Amino acid sequence: MTTLVTPAADPGPGMPQGAAPSLRPGMLPGMIPPGVPPVPVRRRKGWWQRNAIWLVLLPVAIATAAGASSFRVWAFWWPTGLHLEVDRAAAGETAHLVDEYLDMGFDVPERANTTVRREVAATVTGVEQVDELPPPAFGDPLPIPEGSVAYEVRMHFAAELQTDLTGCQIILVAADGTRYGESSTDVLGSSNRCSPPDAESFISEQPEWDVTSYVLADADAELRQVRLAFGGPEYVTIGLP
Repeated sequence: MTTLVTPAADPGPGMPQGAAPSLRPGMLPGMIPPGVPPVPVRRRKGWWQRNAIWLVLLPVAIATAAGASSFRVWAFWWPTGLHLEVDRAAAGETAHLVDEYLDMGFDVPERANTTVRREVAATVTGVEQVDELPPPAFGDPLPIPEGSVAYEVRMHFAAELQTDLTGCQIILVAADGTRYGESSTDVLGSSNRCSPPDAESFISEQPEWDVTSYVLADADAELRQVRLAFGGPEYVTIGLP
C-alpha cells in the first residue's frame, strides 16, 4: 500500500520545515501587522476638478460665439430694413435722400462694380383717396379689396441724369406706425414706382419729373407721413397736411 503525502507549504524564513506560521499575540487572521505601511489609495478626481480649466474658459467661448452671431445678424439685417432716416421734411417741403449702392452696370455699363452715390430730391404734391384703381399696364382692372381704401400718391422728383431708381419704395405711414406700400412693386404691379409711366428703364432721363403711385391702406388708418426709400436702410420722411 502506497501512502501519498502532500508536502507542507514553506513556512517562510526563520521557521523550521513543517511548522505552521503563527500570528502575533493579539492579532486575528486578515489583520495587517503593525509597522507595515498601508498601501496609498488614489482618490479619483471629481467631475468639477477634471473640467476646471474648461469651466473657466466656457464664459469666454460663449461671449466669442455670441459676438460672432450678433455680427452675422447685423450684417444680414442692417442693409434690408428701413431704419436710417437721413432727412425729414414738413408737408409741402422737399426732402433729400442721399445713399450709396453697388452698381452692377446693367443700365450704365461704365459704372459696373463701382460704388455710386445717389442723390434724389423728393416733394409730395398730393395724397388723395380714390374710389377705384386705374387699369394696370397688363391684365384686367383690379378691384379695391374689401376693408381697404386706395390712395393716389403724387410726387415730384429731381436728380442728376442717369440716376438709378431701382427698388423705389413710396410708403404711407399711419399714426400708429403701420406702413402701407412698402413693397418695391405697387398695387398695379409696377416695379418702377419712381419713374414716369413711359420710362423705358430704371435710369432717370431728365432732371425733374412727376410720378403717381397707388397704395392700399386700412379703411380706418390715419395717414401722417410718406416715406421714400430705395431698398434701405436709408429713407426720408415727408409729412402730410
